[in-house]
Amino acid sequence: MQKASEQDAQQLKNRILKSLDDLPPMHEVVMKAQEIMADPNSDMEDLAVIIETDQSIVIRFLKLINSAHYGLSGKVSSIRQACSLLGLRTLQEVIITVGVSNVLGRKLKGYGFVSGELWLHSIATGFCSRILAERKNPELVNDAYVGGLLHDAGKIILDQYVLERKDAFKNLMKDGTKTVIDAEKAILGFDHAEIASDICRKWHIPENVILAIQYHHYPSHSEGSELAYIVHIADYLVRLCGLGYENDDLMVELEEGGLDYLGFTQENFSDISFQVLEYVQEFNSTYHK
Repeated sequence: MQKASEQDAQQLKNRILKSLDDLPPMHEVVMKAQEIMADPNSDMEDLAVIIETDQSIVIRFLKLINSAHYGLSGKVSSIRQACSLLGLRTLQEVIITVGVSNVLGRKLKGYGFVSGELWLHSIATGFCSRILAERKNPELVNDAYVGGLLHDAGKIILDQYVLERKDAFKNLMKDGTKTVIDAEKAILGFDHAEIASDICRKWHIPENVILAIQYHHYPSHSEGSELAYIVHIADYLVRLCGLGYENDDLMVELEEGGLDYLGFTQENFSDISFQVLEYVQEFNSTYHK
């Protein structure tokens, strides 16, 4: 198999970056809501007004906010009520989750993902990242959730290019010694984590979160980003829970020193795994009913 040359890789990357404007954006209402939340002069009333302009967003928002996870099961009947009951961080988390649900929920033929497979793994990794952040650095809780939720967003972008080279990917991975990310680097010349940083900038995601997403497979390359290590460990742990991708889950490993960097041990994982599985079950029963 001929590997991608540096020149071929750069040409393909430029082609992909030019196509970003044609990709599904995060929902316009969600983008405006993020802008409002970032404006110190805005208030919850401004936020409620924006969210209420789109009925599909309202329905998904209320479904999620009424899940048992947020402790408001069946108690919230309007956006304004939700805004009055929840803090800004929780609102931001819910709004971004709703905003990317359609994008991450799509079927990816190149990677062989059925509809919802990427979405479920992403939701679980976001939640697991938040748990890890709560134990290591509570100030990172919200960013950890967003980083985990969006860590594999680059696969949405690369899917059509992987599909065009499906035979090459299959041949490289057929002996079971190479992961999908190995194949991306060999055949395309770069991986989904690199491309994810570009779409996340398009979605106005904070730079520290983008850095974590870019290096979530190799956090030691992130110049000491706690967030990168958190998302890396969460991604690994979620796969151990059976909420990953069948074609390369067994090949994915923790980077050496990752647990030590955050002060975690394998013994911490049992309780966290239970919480993740419980959350995903609750999320599925609420959000998709």
